[in-house]
Amino acid sequence: MTEEKLRYIEEAGMAFELFGMTRMAGRILGYLIVCDKEAVSFNEIMEVLKASKGSISGTTKQLIAVGFVEPVSLPGDRKTYYRISNMQVGSILKQRITLFVKFAEVLDKGRGLKEKNDRVHEWTLEVSSFYKWLGDEVDKVLQKWEAEKENIIAKSKRDGKS
Repeated sequence: MTEEKLRYIEEAGMAFELFGMTRMAGRILGYLIVCDKEAVSFNEIMEVLKASKGSISGTTKQLIAVGFVEPVSLPGDRKTYYRISNMQVGSILKQRITLFVKFAEVLDKGRGLKEKNDRVHEWTLEVSSFYKWLGDEVDKVLQKWEAEKENIIAKSKRDGKS
């Protein structure tokens, strides 16, 4: 593992913290991105990241739950290996938007329980309306992305950067 890759792994960890996830989740994902293997064992992740068994175990479960990582088994090997999942970028975004829409529903319910229209009433109306609108817009953006993605992949293949 080169110094440059190790720095990238730490950078990925810091970036994940900005999304409200743990640094270890970003470090594991960062390692899986720069590793030249299709899948890596639990022990290899533990050794490269110099992390405890408990930390790697809990974090890989989180990454599996959000769809970034998937466990795999190799023929004739009893160990579990991990790799970047095949989840489409749109699926990740849709999961996040689903959470925003659920939050909007909670805000709507709370606003319905208020007895007067005040600053909080207006704020909850604006936020919930925005999140619902955003959900609709994301669907449109994802349709445009699917068309654009094909162009990006084709260009990358032409340029020899696939």
